[in-house]
Amino acid sequence: MIAEIWQDMRYGFRVFARNKGFTLTAVLSLTLGIGLSTAIFSLTYSIILRAIPFPEPDRLVTLWLTNSAAAAANVPRFNTNAGNWIDWRAQSESFEDIALTKAVTNFNLTGNGSPQRVQGGRATWNLFEVLHVSPLHGRVFTEEEDGRAARVAVLGFGFWQKKFGGDAGIIGQNILLNDESYEVIGVMPQYFQYPSTDFDLWTPLFIPPDETRSQYSFNYRAVGRLKPGATVQQAQTETTAITRRWAQQFPSGPNAGQYGALVESLLDTTVGSFRTVIYVLICAVACLLLIGCVNLGGLFIVRASARMREFAIRAAIGASPMRLRRQTLAEVLPLSAAGGVAGVVLAWLLLKMLVPWLPPQLPGLDSIGLHAPVLSFAIAVSIAVVLVAGMLPVRLISRIELTGIMQQNSRSVAGGITRDSLVIAQLAVTLVLLFAGGLLTRSLVAILRTNPGFSPSGVLTMHLALTRARYPTDSQVADYYRRLVTRVKGIPGVKDAGMVNLLPFSESRTVYPVEFEGRPDQGAAADGRSIVPSYFSAMGIPLISGRDFSELDTETTSRVGIIDEQLAVKIFGDKSPLGRRFRFGVITSATPWLEIVGVVGHIRNENLETDPRPQIYWPESQPTSDANRIYKDRVAFVIRAGDHPESFAASIVEQIQAENPDQPVYDIRSMVGWLDRSLQSRNLLTILVILFGCSSLLLAFLGLYGVVSYGALLRLREFAIRTALGAQPERIRRMVVGHSIRLWIIASIIGLGVAWAGGRALRSLLYGVGSADALTVTAALLLLLASSVFAALGPAMKAGRVDPAVALRSE
Repeated sequence: MIAEIWQDMRYGFRVFARNKGFTLTAVLSLTLGIGLSTAIFSLTYSIILRAIPFPEPDRLVTLWLTNSAAAAANVPRFNTNAGNWIDWRAQSESFEDIALTKAVTNFNLTGNGSPQRVQGGRATWNLFEVLHVSPLHGRVFTEEEDGRAARVAVLGFGFWQKKFGGDAGIIGQNILLNDESYEVIGVMPQYFQYPSTDFDLWTPLFIPPDETRSQYSFNYRAVGRLKPGATVQQAQTETTAITRRWAQQFPSGPNAGQYGALVESLLDTTVGSFRTVIYVLICAVACLLLIGCVNLGGLFIVRASARMREFAIRAAIGASPMRLRRQTLAEVLPLSAAGGVAGVVLAWLLLKMLVPWLPPQLPGLDSIGLHAPVLSFAIAVSIAVVLVAGMLPVRLISRIELTGIMQQNSRSVAGGITRDSLVIAQLAVTLVLLFAGGLLTRSLVAILRTNPGFSPSGVLTMHLALTRARYPTDSQVADYYRRLVTRVKGIPGVKDAGMVNLLPFSESRTVYPVEFEGRPDQGAAADGRSIVPSYFSAMGIPLISGRDFSELDTETTSRVGIIDEQLAVKIFGDKSPLGRRFRFGVITSATPWLEIVGVVGHIRNENLETDPRPQIYWPESQPTSDANRIYKDRVAFVIRAGDHPESFAASIVEQIQAENPDQPVYDIRSMVGWLDRSLQSRNLLTILVILFGCSSLLLAFLGLYGVVSYGALLRLREFAIRTALGAQPERIRRMVVGHSIRLWIIASIIGLGVAWAGGRALRSLLYGVGSADALTVTAALLLLLASSVFAALGPAMKAGRVDPAVALRSE
């Protein structure tokens, strides 16, 4: 049997070598389907299937706090409090243990070359136990070292390789972090990346005693490992009850809201909304694979139909039906090999282009590639697609009737309904992909047209993280920021410069309850930002009324604030808010009031797609409560500097380091680039779905062309007779094109129903366009119609030129 299969495969090679048009069409179908599906599987494998590289990842969860008042302000969850962590560990029965990491930690590495900003994590001693990870070299810190804030550090593998050349001798040596000496005690293995790929080292997390008794200071991220058999829902119920008991010990105001807890799998936390993007891409590539199968099936049926007399003769001289089926399948295996190899090459090229578009915080980016499981997937898909497609002509062969076939000319063999059905299926699925791509494209266009409320063009951004050992007081910090702004404003070509603790569209959120004097029942939740004067003009945020902050607003003067126009209208209507007062954050009788000295334009702070909250601002130079200081030691520099702001980066960094040679500057990019980064996932999704739609349109075109061409060939005798009886060539051409249009009409009716369901499934990803958008539907239908007509033009022109004498004589 093996010898027979090999012989059939060799025969298949020879047949495909002679039929170049058929072979190229089949290989192209396989290449597109296998290449795109392999690329998406590689993303899925690295980002989702291997996103959590720790043992028993299904038992790892993230714990968040919730609050009904915060949820009403579009903050469904937030970081936890040290007191919650202590209670959860002491009272919970669902967890083996729970660890904490500090939400925002930056280190300035100096003393060994140019200053460098290092993203680090302050973690409790049990983090590595919870994740079940041991160091590659050395050890991790202990509970005792946590309790005394020991100056020890555990390095990440990538940072160890990049900065110290992978030298194991670094263990026991000291490095300078934030102007303080830390002993390197360990190096983590390469796969250890927590809480994200950005973290380069970990140090002990010392929690001040007063924080364990505070209602606020939501500065920590909690990760826990469930006990065997415990479920996420059980942990959710248990931690919610514990959290509510914790909240009862604190006085609550009228807008305090009810606290709770949210427990979610670490995979959901890590992958986030990108999982939806992956699932949409998987559905799209499944549609493309279906189209490829159908296209190949149609091609194989055409080829099998042309060989019916051959199969009949083979059957007549003793070939069994099983032998004929095996021969047909073996003959197409060379196509599987050719398409598989070409598909792998296409997948490799796609991954090279796609990876730079992916959000950098996604896990597994470094491991995306054609690994053994990915290559196995490509091989399996290439074989499966060819075998599934090859089953269609096999079923046709199994219905051979020797007498009937021998009496028929091969051109008159039945199978037209099957071929037409396959083309209709192709066109219907293609319509769905074109519609989905159109919806996502229109959504992206609508997003790009959204006014963010500021002017990003001509603006350069960069980030600084200062060292408290050098600037221990808030007044010293504010004075340092003012000096830097003054230096940068003096650079020729710089139009304006300012600072803000968090840029718009940052991943972090700082949302505060806001209370207005004399209006206790008209409170609000707002995004809060501390700024250095000139931030508004540098960002292009308009000043509606009042004044900007100035250098006269210091810690010794009365406290002032600025609100945006949305909040001003909501609270004061058409009256001026200037001179009124508000307070925010941890609102108690001791919370200071801020006088409203200005109203600025409202901006989109989270992303271009949502606009959940108004904004408040206060000067960096004036003190705030501890709950509002989490981002005080890290700021974003905003510089307006003409049409090409990136060209000013070197001179700006030079001025910053002239003030402080040990000050690292990081994440330098234009504001336009900052906006583009927030759209990375949507850009990727839109581009890939459009790519799938265009690929499916090409496959559908090839399939339709093949069916119409073969159908016209079978009707040559009919066309010859019609021409002999006086039919004009135009009439013949309309008949061929009409066949294609009829297939398009049937496919459109079927495809519209599926497209409607697909549009509803995409609703969470749409912006500014409905899930059944008429314009998108019309465009998809017209594009498919144009492709259908174009596919029929070649066969129609050939049929219109038929010579009745030659055609009838050949019959």
